[in-house]
Amino acid sequence: MLYPDFDRAGHDFLAFFKSRYGEELQVPMWAAIRAVAEPVGINFAFERISRGPASLDGHRMVRWAQTINPDAAPAMIEDIASSFFEHARIIDDEFLIELAERHGFDRDLARRHLASDADMTEPFAETAAWRTRGVTSMPHFVLTFPAGQREIIKQTSVDVFADALLRDAQINHPSDPVGDLNSHSDRGAAGSMIPIEDIRSY
Repeated sequence: MLYPDFDRAGHDFLAFFKSRYGEELQVPMWAAIRAVAEPVGINFAFERISRGPASLDGHRMVRWAQTINPDAAPAMIEDIASSFFEHARIIDDEFLIELAERHGFDRDLARRHLASDADMTEPFAETAAWRTRGVTSMPHFVLTFPAGQREIIKQTSVDVFADALLRDAQINHPSDPVGDLNSHSDRGAAGSMIPIEDIRSY
């Protein structure tokens, strides 16, 4: 959870950002996200979002769904993100119950799960655990290379990924012809020959 301390009932989304960036909502993060998203057909509706939820119940719903269908999470998470960021939906209990039904789960069972105390503490424990590992933002990627070192990437920029791969190549594969760190033309070839042990996104 990016903001684990938010009120579970949600908060005024635009007021939160106005308090940080002013009434004109000149939010650098929004501009940066749109620059990457719009060319691939993702249109963020930040200015139309009325209520920002605490994500606890969304986490709880996805965790519950995974106990029934372990493969359910990716599509449900994508649905939540698109509904909120592109369509300005309010992510409340009714939305989450609709979400569960849309993905093949029993509506009444989903409602009972949300009304229960199940999975109330696990998302907070997971958040604390990831923060001790340096995961503090979204999106967030951790690359683990065969030599054991890790790169933590807190941006979506292709250049940031390329620089991480080339740094690994220069440290662990100095004899390989991976090109100049600052040469964008070499980056495609370099990326194809640099091994990665593991990559995880959060």
